[in-house]
Amino acid sequence: MNDNINFIFKSLNKKKITICLLIEAFLDFIYYFVPFTFTLFLTLPFTVEKAMIVIAIFMISKTLRVGGNYYLRKYRDNYLYEYSHIQYEEYYKKLNKLPVETISKYQTGYFENIIAKISELVKKILQAEYVSIIITFLFLFYTLYNQSIILFISSFIASALCIFLSVKILTKANNQVENLYDQEYEYSSIYNDFISNIRTVKLLNNDDYFMNKIKTEGKNCYNENKKYVKCYSLEETLRNILIIVPFFLGLIKATIDLSHGIDTLGIITFYISLQVEMGFVFEELSGTIISWYELKAIKNKLISIFKKLDNRKQLLSFKQIMLKNIVIQYPKSNLEIKVDSLIISEKDKISITGQSGQGKTSIINLILGNINSYKGQFLIDNNNLKEVKLDIGTVSQEIELFNMSIKDNLCLDKKISDEEIIKYLKELELNEILLMEDGIHTIVGEKGLKLSTGQKRRINILRSYLMDKDIYILDEPTSNLDKHTEEIVVNFILKYFKNKTLIIVTHNEKINEICNKFYKIENHSLTKINM
Repeated sequence: MNDNINFIFKSLNKKKITICLLIEAFLDFIYYFVPFTFTLFLTLPFTVEKAMIVIAIFMISKTLRVGGNYYLRKYRDNYLYEYSHIQYEEYYKKLNKLPVETISKYQTGYFENIIAKISELVKKILQAEYVSIIITFLFLFYTLYNQSIILFISSFIASALCIFLSVKILTKANNQVENLYDQEYEYSSIYNDFISNIRTVKLLNNDDYFMNKIKTEGKNCYNENKKYVKCYSLEETLRNILIIVPFFLGLIKATIDLSHGIDTLGIITFYISLQVEMGFVFEELSGTIISWYELKAIKNKLISIFKKLDNRKQLLSFKQIMLKNIVIQYPKSNLEIKVDSLIISEKDKISITGQSGQGKTSIINLILGNINSYKGQFLIDNNNLKEVKLDIGTVSQEIELFNMSIKDNLCLDKKISDEEIIKYLKELELNEILLMEDGIHTIVGEKGLKLSTGQKRRINILRSYLMDKDIYILDEPTSNLDKHTEEIVVNFILKYFKNKTLIIVTHNEKINEICNKFYKIENHSLTKINM
């Protein structure tokens, strides 16, 4: 399995899995030993002594299975729960290393759905009773062999044919499941997009459009799912037909022997008892194969997503950043963003101005290390950007807050007292937050829906400052703010960010006053302005 996705099975605890399999093997042996004893003791004449032995074996086996099942479920279910969380953690680590260029190709909800599906499938695979399948076949074919070698061979061939055809049909289903997952991605992308922006959906007040989009993609998923279901339904039908063959042959032989005076009552009872369980075993085997194929389809998708991870070394500080003869060209586009020369030294205050759509955001993303498809020279203290990246604090136009308390949003892993946080909030004139029911411990809701845009922007700036980076990018930090709030934000930046290296995208003249280097982007080209 590809190293980038080996978290699926790499994090399995072999010791715990082995213990689960041993307990399961013990329980399965006991379970199948009972009907097997029928072949030994359900013989004529059926005496009281034989009846007592059969009853004793049955009662002991039931007692052992009740106790064993308790410990198996307790041990295995706890481990599977623990393992699913390990999967989520490892998946998160991988996602966090994905280049932004890759992440931007997928809807966020898709990443959530895919790990939930992986966890579900792995649980199914780990819960499958593999030992039960082996023991069932051993007891069945041992009994068939004792009856007749011809019976044994014919039953073995029928079972082998059943497994071969099942795998053949399920292989075809595997091709279909990849199409289904691609279509489910389209559906989940649209659905999750509408759900995550439900406030915008309500404001637009165009229910018919959104419902029709959801219904159309849902119908496409249904049509793909029908093809998939057709494949494994055919496999189930074939399996149920072929599974009867060994038992049918065994029962016919036992009945013929019984008519010739041979005592086969125990064997007939054994087949009847085992046939019911054998149906469940084959169904589970089929379900396990389906789960493997579905996991394989997801694995192929993960390989394409995680084929390239960002493993660059992160630098916490720097002396000089140099961009020379840079050309950023987007795939399937003739648009080029050019930077002939940009030198950023420690403690510099760089101003970048220009109209919207000229490429300011692209240059910011390049400096952040989020763009890999560029030509030219980008060095950080003589280190190539393709090998290292800077730990940069960002105040972006997109304000994203987590569904946590105001304090947690501000501090993350920093240990900062309530008093200090309150001091900053007052300085930013966010006193209204302190009047909320839980003050700075108020949960802000998804994406900070309880707060206004101006409040979120100021919290965003304060959070960036509290992260205490050496270099910051301030991308239009005062956009969409009224004059008074804009002045508050500007004064905060001038006071607290003055000893930092700053790259500022703004038209605010007061912020520009602290800058020592000025650049303007025009005709998609960044040039230096001599002031």
